[in-house]
Amino acid sequence: MTEKYDKDEARGFGISNAAQRLRNYGWIARRSIKTLSGWFLRIGDFEHKYALSYHLYDNSEHVTWIRNRLGEMRGGNPNANIQPRLRELCDIVMLAPADTDFFAGYYGVLQAEVIKSIKADLKEFDRSANANEIRLLRRVLKDLEDQQAWFLSLGLDVENNEWAKEIKALIESMGGLHGELPHGEPYTITNYQPFVRPERIHFDSRITVGPLCSYEEREKMDAGQATIEQFKVFFNEFYAAALLASILYDAADSDYPWEMSADFSRHFWDEARHSEFGCIRLRELGCEPDRVNPVLFDESQGLPLLHRIAYLTRGLEAYFMPRKGKRVKDYEKVGDIRSQLFADQDWSDEINHVRYGSRWTDFLLDDDHRDLDDIVEEVKAHLSTVRGKPVSTIDAPF
Repeated sequence: MTEKYDKDEARGFGISNAAQRLRNYGWIARRSIKTLSGWFLRIGDFEHKYALSYHLYDNSEHVTWIRNRLGEMRGGNPNANIQPRLRELCDIVMLAPADTDFFAGYYGVLQAEVIKSIKADLKEFDRSANANEIRLLRRVLKDLEDQQAWFLSLGLDVENNEWAKEIKALIESMGGLHGELPHGEPYTITNYQPFVRPERIHFDSRITVGPLCSYEEREKMDAGQATIEQFKVFFNEFYAAALLASILYDAADSDYPWEMSADFSRHFWDEARHSEFGCIRLRELGCEPDRVNPVLFDESQGLPLLHRIAYLTRGLEAYFMPRKGKRVKDYEKVGDIRSQLFADQDWSDEINHVRYGSRWTDFLLDDDHRDLDDIVEEVKAHLSTVRGKPVSTIDAPF
């Protein structure tokens, strides 16, 4: 006997319609990698930077999940058939004039619309025919709702924010994210300035720029003071996160494999977390984070993408690696299990980062007349110019 459907019951989406919905969500998530990496550099509040790093990695995982599902679907090309107005929307949302405008437009309007749209789709999906899409989008929705909860905690007035009003009008004019709702009046945002990726990482007045203790100085200190100084260096991992933000931002408009952005999104999140390790432990030890030394990021600017990747993953991280295991064992010896926890996770993460660097420097050097040694020498020549003195090794002052 043929089952009868209630007129209000979901009818489900065929492959073509379901795939297009996933493409739209995947496109928004992928373009957010550029948006969030750019604003990570630009906003001043370092705790907001941490939030953006978590959100960027959430969205990177969403892209991977969606691409994997599209790869299983007939005609599931992840880059096909993205409507031009959706592309325009994703690019314009990052052009907000100030931090609060960005938060209001990106989270308060665009992300809120994605959440609303996913919920509407979940109601329409057939629980059996669209089981794959339901399972995937429920996972995405949970992450986005967590991000939205963070945004709402900021207490910003979205309704009266002029930039948010413009983003909302643009979405209405295109008939929603899928272009299926009644279209509003044609709308174009013209009152904005191009986003220029900062070549210095911005901080608010809580953070000053200055030197940190060298490794040699820390080795001579008593355990308690050395731990404080070491976690100041952890907090300073902002320089590495910023370097990766510059890589993600600059790679976003190039035809690199998605897997490259996925790996460096993870690497970026890890380095932001390592800075967060420093923030957490310093506060536990009675110190408020108040200083960074972003010299390694500053000196990297002006290097091409390949060279920045090689500088960080094949140069700086190789330089720091011998300290990692020793630090974990030193904390174990003095019974500082809390510090050991963070140092142990850092050590494990860094091994992956070298692996990412090897994979993508090899990829970018494919069919190039140069090899890795040539690139490293070109990095040293750049550093010699920046510093005004010969540089023979890649190292760090802390």
